[in-house]
Amino acid sequence: MKIYISGSMYGGTQKIDTYKILIKELEKYGEVLNKQVADENAIANEKYQKDEDIYKDLENKLYDADIIFAEVSIPSLGVGYELGFADKLGKNIVAIYDKNYIDKISTMIRGNKRIKLIPYNNISEITNNLDNIIKI
Repeated sequence: MKIYISGSMYGGTQKIDTYKILIKELEKYGEVLNKQVADENAIANEKYQKDEDIYKDLENKLYDADIIFAEVSIPSLGVGYELGFADKLGKNIVAIYDKNYIDKISTMIRGNKRIKLIPYNNISEITNNLDNIIKI
């Protein structure tokens, strides 16, 4: 299985430790296509790449993915764009959010019944249930 993980970078990296945990656990289920979401230096490293090349790389990974797994606690234009893009491709999408961090997620995500939206209090609630969560 090919897994695309999405999480805020430019919107804020407060959940980067959560991304690292998710990547480690998701790797048990398949290939995680874009581990750079959990790299503290990812934004700094982008200065050596063209925006168009980064976009094309992420677009290709979205096409290749079997499932999109998004941490949406931090509002992010990029994450929203990726979810919309993936939705239009008909991809399976799981979006999780930390109820301790944010009370309510965007209506565009909450109202889309094609997105499996899962709140959590502790990331272990997600990682301990990945067998059930990934079965969309």
